[in-house]
Amino acid sequence: AMSKDVSAALNEALGIHIDKFDNDIIEYLKGVLVGFEDDRKEFHNSISPFLSDAEIEDDEQETIISLLWSRLKGEVVSNKGVKKLLDSPVSLMDLSKNMDGKAGMSHAINCNTDLNYEPKKDRKEKVSKKAAPQKVTALIKPETFVKKKTGSYKNDILLKDFDVSIGGRKLLIDASMTLVFGRKFGLVGRNGFGKTTLFRALSNGDIPLPQGLNMLHVEQEVTGDDTSALESVLVADAERDSLLKEEQTLLASGEKSEATDKRLAEIYQQLTEMEADAAPSQVAQILNGLGFSPEMQKMPTKAFSGGWRMRLALARALFCQPDLLLLDEPTNMLDVQAVLWLEDYLQTKWTNTLFVISHDREFLNAVTTDIYYLHNQKLTHYSGNYDTFELTRNEHLRNQKSAHEAQQAQKDHVQSFIDKFRFNAKRASLVQSRIKYLEKMQVVPAVIEDPTFKFSFPNPPDQLSPPIINVDSVSFGYTPEKQLLNNVHLSIDGDSRIALVGANGQGKSTLLGLITDELKATSGHVSINRRCRIAKFSQFHVDQMPLDTTPYEFMQTKYPGKDQQEYRSILGRYGINGDMVFQKNSTLSGGQKSRVVWADMAMRKPHIMIFDEPTNHLDIETVDVLVGALNEFEGGIVIVTHDERLIKSVCNELWIVHEGRVTNHTGTWDSYKKKLLTELEERGRK
Repeated sequence: AMSKDVSAALNEALGIHIDKFDNDIIEYLKGVLVGFEDDRKEFHNSISPFLSDAEIEDDEQETIISLLWSRLKGEVVSNKGVKKLLDSPVSLMDLSKNMDGKAGMSHAINCNTDLNYEPKKDRKEKVSKKAAPQKVTALIKPETFVKKKTGSYKNDILLKDFDVSIGGRKLLIDASMTLVFGRKFGLVGRNGFGKTTLFRALSNGDIPLPQGLNMLHVEQEVTGDDTSALESVLVADAERDSLLKEEQTLLASGEKSEATDKRLAEIYQQLTEMEADAAPSQVAQILNGLGFSPEMQKMPTKAFSGGWRMRLALARALFCQPDLLLLDEPTNMLDVQAVLWLEDYLQTKWTNTLFVISHDREFLNAVTTDIYYLHNQKLTHYSGNYDTFELTRNEHLRNQKSAHEAQQAQKDHVQSFIDKFRFNAKRASLVQSRIKYLEKMQVVPAVIEDPTFKFSFPNPPDQLSPPIINVDSVSFGYTPEKQLLNNVHLSIDGDSRIALVGANGQGKSTLLGLITDELKATSGHVSINRRCRIAKFSQFHVDQMPLDTTPYEFMQTKYPGKDQQEYRSILGRYGINGDMVFQKNSTLSGGQKSRVVWADMAMRKPHIMIFDEPTNHLDIETVDVLVGALNEFEGGIVIVTHDERLIKSVCNELWIVHEGRVTNHTGTWDSYKKKLLTELEERGRK
């Protein structure tokens, strides 16, 4: 928390004016106190505008600023105004080493969402203008950001009083946000509450940010063409690329002149200063961490799938090092090894500001220093990682609930007195005083709980003798020339809890296809108990459900013979309620499509459930619900996932798919993770 000494300095200086400043301004002023050293004029110019906004007279402003400056320079001012020097200067930076919040932010690029901007002229003004359907609207005050032009907070920003809407629906109202340069922020909240929309509003510039600062929003994959993977990342450094092209043009011209020689000398000087020669090595290390082998780095981008081209987009952002990096579910495209590398890179090498949306609790715990919680059309800041946020929020909710209940009891007691003596002339003054007391009472709001959502999968109605599925000496290749899996042996029983892990492209999803009999082995044999029912969740919804039908039509076609209410009841158990059952599947969000598939899986009453990346479209709360449902299920489970918590919570067997082989890891998940981290360190040293 912010040092008490810094808070005391502000409380002492502002005195009776302290109530004129909201918490965001107070936190920003604390950051200013910490950031300045010797520039008295700049210090004055940074503090004065806030005091003017609070309608504090000029002479009193000077007194406040002088007192704050004295505290900054190591002086203590007594109540009588006599200055006493300390033995040595006091460093407010040292006093606030545990500081959790200052002001922060930056400038935006790279987004294709159609957003509109309209200034909010006054905080109290009610805006009633409706946005066009599916248009995102950011409504803000003209002075919505505060940016320091010099000093250690030059890339910090304080956003105040902005609204975000889509299709006329308000997602955020009078929201405020402080992003401090160099800190790593997580944005969490239920799906559909506006997390991605907020990112797009920021990256599209609809919430104005200071010019001169760079923002990158990793949203679109790199275009597939003949450019190599390595070169596609290198060209993202526009300045370096421009200088190299200019150098090539000048050299190719063959012109010999003093002007040409001078310009070439300038180019070489600039390239040297930016360490352009080291760029290929830096990019190669980033690509290696994200899973690109040296051979893959030479391949044209058109040879890669969309998921791999998204990795290239992430590599470009990491290489360019924008002042603010926005990542929306970055782990969705990654395997376990790449997730661990990215965690380490963001922890140890990323020094700029990061803002990330993720459903991966362990990733947020490893990377973030702060959490913004989007709930009830508000943004709330919490210091610490996700686990700290969860503990703090739960404690706040318990305290709020207790305070609300105590206040309600107090109000009932006072109201009882008023009702009893309302018409008693002798107690009229007492009744009036209690009425005024109730009118002035600051209401402690009731705790607004999110609607609870919980589901379960039906247990198998009958038990089958093990092994239910047996894979014996199986090999498989999509072409005869290249075998993806070789001589695989494994068995799955009715109580198996298996996680399949390994780098993308090693054959994990292919192995699931062999287990479910969707693919046929080129050699060997897969035997499945003839009474066994298998239900599978594919990472690509289009593989399982036609997008041009509705959830109702999908279920009716697969399981005919039931009335409409039965289909609605089945879908409703998994969160597909109301008119949603009659929406086209193509209009559903990824999380909603997942729920339709869960309902389909449940209808099969399976003995074995197969999941291929089931968490990709879920929020953290729904992942928790899925973990609970899987732990309650009494059949067998096989999961391919990059989500560490899902593996640790559900699985007790770890099968590693690597270079055509499938091997059983005899240790724990933590021992496997330690092994991967050791391999990453060794790769980084090469």
